[in-house]
Amino acid sequence: MMEQPHKHSELLHKFADNKDLKFEWLNPNNEWTDVFGSPSWNEFTEYRIKPEVVRYRVALFKDGSTVTADNNLEVKEYETDRLFKKWLTDWIEVEV
Repeated sequence: MMEQPHKHSELLHKFADNKDLKFEWLNPNNEWTDVFGSPSWNEFTEYRIKPEVVRYRVALFKDGSTVTADNNLEVKEYETDRLFKKWLTDWIEVEV
């Protein structure tokens, strides 16, 4: 009889291969919460690798071109450019 793999075996292997992974668990309020330290790998708990969050905003220039800024240094650089017209968006955050 073949034993069934551990519920979290795929995540366990990823954790063993990369100590920098960040995990979340599904708490009783049905919200994902950060795991600090190592997950307990409880069979009754749902875990996932924490998604990376990409943050950016989009600038419009007088020549019609657009560019994205992903940090405050780029924001200041674009705003002082003589061709800068306006920001098309506020900061946008996307999980990837």
